Amino acid sequence: MSSSKQLIINCGASRVTAAVVSSGGGQLHIENLVTEILDYDYSSDDGWIGAVGVALRALHQRHKLSGKAAFIIPGSQVLTKTIRIPHVEAAKRAQIIAFEAQQNIPYPLHEVVWDSQVIGDDGVETEVLFIACKATTIDEFCSEVARAGFIVTSINAATILDYNALQFAYPEMDEDLLLINVGARTTNLLFKSTDGFFVRNIQLGGNSLTQNIADSLGKSFAQAEEIKHKFFNGQLDYSDDDSGAKLLHGCSESFIKRMGQEITRSVVNYRRQRKGAAPSQILLSGRGALLKGLSEQLATSQKAEVSLFDPLQNVTLDDSARTDSTALRLEISEIIGEAVQTMVADTAGVNLLPGTVQQEMEFAGKKPFLMVAAVLLAIAPWPAFLGYKQLNADYSAEAKTIQSKVAPLQSRLSVISENAEQAEQLSASIRQVEGLVNSKTNWIQFFAELQQSLALTEDAWLDALRVVRENPEGGEASYEVVLQGQMLVRETVDGTGGIDEAVLSSRIRSLQSSFESSAFIVSSRPPNINWSSLRNGLNVLPFTINLVVDTSKPL
Repeated sequence: MSSSKQLIINCGASRVTAAVVSSGGGQLHIENLVTEILDYDYSSDDGWIGAVGVALRALHQRHKLSGKAAFIIPGSQVLTKTIRIPHVEAAKRAQIIAFEAQQNIPYPLHEVVWDSQVIGDDGVETEVLFIACKATTIDEFCSEVARAGFIVTSINAATILDYNALQFAYPEMDEDLLLINVGARTTNLLFKSTDGFFVRNIQLGGNSLTQNIADSLGKSFAQAEEIKHKFFNGQLDYSDDDSGAKLLHGCSESFIKRMGQEITRSVVNYRRQRKGAAPSQILLSGRGALLKGLSEQLATSQKAEVSLFDPLQNVTLDDSARTDSTALRLEISEIIGEAVQTMVADTAGVNLLPGTVQQEMEFAGKKPFLMVAAVLLAIAPWPAFLGYKQLNADYSAEAKTIQSKVAPLQSRLSVISENAEQAEQLSASIRQVEGLVNSKTNWIQFFAELQQSLALTEDAWLDALRVVRENPEGGEASYEVVLQGQMLVRETVDGTGGIDEAVLSSRIRSLQSSFESSAFIVSSRPPNINWSSLRNGLNVLPFTINLVVDTSKPL
């Protein structure tokens, strides 16, 4: 029976959990499990990456973990959006997703790292889960990982991994259910039915309760966090009529009420979008699921059976990985979801690790072997030389022998030089292909900017667009985009009964200036306006605008 072993590190909002997981023969085994609590101000995201770096270094130094690892980042660090696109071939899907996502996310697409997961396809439309993270966040995260002594093989989003854990733990379950994972900063809702699944991430978690306690007690967030844990874990001895206990219970009830309202709103939204049935069963996960009264409130409001999610079904643990069973079940679902991606047929996942970083990480992992190979290559001639010196008294014979061994090396050097030239040519070809890919993205963005300019101007449209490219010998290439359009003239007559050409010219020049504001345009030529249509009684004004394209950003 073949088996594989992998290191999975879940970097949550409040703690980092690492597990050494092996799989084989359809079985999953956790050999080692360690957790490091993050030390930063939980009320702000600014310190999360730095705190994760400290925790990862502790995993490396204290627990001797290192090497390649699959990483998971929390839902609070990613943007999750469900979008619908026309049904197309898989090869063309990414480009359409990118265009649709740009219209639905608050950031420019080039500022994020994104991936997608198909969650439904009826042959006409494809429903896609779009997951993105800011590129700066990913870059800083990878830097901290590298400094801690790990090599990133993938970066998955915790938002989607509960589905895999659910498939592995309850393979026979076919009823409509809702899995609620209550995290520190956000709560992930996973709706599962026979038709697939639906994910929604709400900005409400354990930190919301902490902030409510801090505001009620007039304490700092850190102090309120400590009070919350001690009180709800039974470490603080309050009588039932104590004012402090009543206040904390009031905060808890307020949080549970808000959580119930958000879940009800999500269920209604899910049923409207997916035309599905209300979940008949609710599973709770995450440490916030232990909050007293939460399961009872959900059972009443949703009229469904509520229980704790047990992702450890079909999983075995080493003695070193055993800990408090309830806490472990609430914290490990994402790790199991990552581990079983190759074990379960119907799984979901994304990879937010940029391709360039993947190549750098792979090369960094090969560096030690390359250095050893270089040293061995450098010392390889010496044993042969010393052996010939001891065996042969004739120095000239030794020289001829060594010379005979040098000739093949020189021949190989020539081959290496030829290969280097071919590699440079291939690199140039790759850069040209990358330029074509970038130009496609540029066109999508440029069309969106043209559409926005026309919408702001009003009563104007484009009839034709063509590109004029000039490549003079020995000169610099130039690119122009020629736009032919018309403007609807609602009031064309001034007080004297003539056409107010100055006003209309000003509107067209204003539209031209709006076009020039594009990042792809450096200047434009004076517009060519055809007044004959107005003079012949038509209320349209044809115009032609030549835009000069920035050669560093070609279309």
